[in-house]
Amino acid sequence: MAAQLRSEGGTKAAARWILPGLMAGIVFAMWAMIVGLFTSTLWAAPQGIAQSVGIGSPGHNFQAVPFLLGIMGHMMNSIIIGIVFIVIARAAHLRGVAAVIAGMMWGLIVYGAMYWALLRGVLASTSASFLSANPEWSWIAAHLMYGVVLGAVLAYGPLRHSDLEPGGRPVLG
Repeated sequence: MAAQLRSEGGTKAAARWILPGLMAGIVFAMWAMIVGLFTSTLWAAPQGIAQSVGIGSPGHNFQAVPFLLGIMGHMMNSIIIGIVFIVIARAAHLRGVAAVIAGMMWGLIVYGAMYWALLRGVLASTSASFLSANPEWSWIAAHLMYGVVLGAVLAYGPLRHSDLEPGGRPVLG
């Protein structure tokens, strides 16, 4: 990745690595907050992220700092998880619809790790506000949406990697 940043210009290369996860994370957050309007509150999901790691008091009453830190944490996680997927997709030379389907599968893997292992496991004692923000089905849908957007932006977006196009050469290794 470092060699690519030097060879094609830092801004464009950074955008190729960062934007797919960021865009997918925005779609995820919008969905979670819209569902929250009907199931708890608009801010319950992002605020619950911060509350899960001990920032703010439990509950769905609005708290500015946990809300903002939750959004920031969500977006950072979305970018990092997106970069991991990009590395995997490029190593597997996933293109087109295969990248979108793999993105959906990646979203479900992330759901399993985040929802079951992290929130119901490691952070079980502090994640009640987050877990009660939205119904579980909405988190599955959100992770699938994240994966679709991640895979679609990677495969079809204007900044797609040349090695993911037909006849493209691998940029990594």
